[in-house]
Amino acid sequence: MIDGSTTSRRHSVDAIVERLSALPGKANLFNPYAGFDAEIEGADAPVTRRRNLGRYLAAMANRDVRDLWLGEAPSRFGARRTGVPFTGDGRLADLSQRLGLDPPLARATRGTLPTLESGTSREIWNAVPDPLPLFWNAVLFHPHRGVLPLRNRTPTRTEIAEHRKVLEMIVAIFAPRRILCIGRMAQRAADGLGIPATYVRHPAQGGAIRFRAGVTAFLDD
Repeated sequence: MIDGSTTSRRHSVDAIVERLSALPGKANLFNPYAGFDAEIEGADAPVTRRRNLGRYLAAMANRDVRDLWLGEAPSRFGARRTGVPFTGDGRLADLSQRLGLDPPLARATRGTLPTLESGTSREIWNAVPDPLPLFWNAVLFHPHRGVLPLRNRTPTRTEIAEHRKVLEMIVAIFAPRRILCIGRMAQRAADGLGIPATYVRHPAQGGAIRFRAGVTAFLDD
C-alpha cells in the first residue's frame, strides 16, 4: 500500500472517488458518481453511490487484500445503481454484513423497484471466497447503447485507457498479490501493472461453466 497509516489510506480512497466523479461521461457512457437517471432515482443518487464506494474501499483498505477481481465494466443492474463493482441492489446487505458495515451501504434507486441482478453478478457472487477479494472494473462507468441507456455494451479500448489511472491508483493503495481477470477486456486492462494476472472466461453468453472452472483453478493455485 501507499502508506501504512489509516489516514493516508482514507485520503487515497477519497482521491479515487473524487477522480471518478470528475471524469466526464459520454452520450453512451453513464457516470454513476456524477449523474442520475430520473426514471429510477433522485438527484441525490450520485452522492449515495460515491459514499457507498468510499465506504467499501475504506473497509477493504483495513484488510489484507490478496486478490483483485477485475471485471470489464458495470452492468445496468450493478454498480450503475449502487456505485460498488459487482454489487447490485440485492447484494448491498450481504456485502455490508461481510464487511461489518453499520449502517449498511445505502440503496440509491427507489425502494419500490425490484432488486434485479445480472447473470454475471450472480455467477461472480456464487464463486466469491472468504476472505473477500477486492472488486474492481477496468471501466467504472456504465457503457450502454446511447438511445438504449439500459442496454449493456462492451467498453472500448479508449475507455479502458481513460480509466487506467484509477486502476493504477487502486493497485498502488491495495497492493494485491495477483489479479483475476474476468474476460479479455479485463485481461488487457491488467497488462503492464506488474502483478500476476490470470484470465478466466467471462460468465456471460454461455461462459458460466468455464468461468466456474477458471475461478476454482485460480483459488486452488
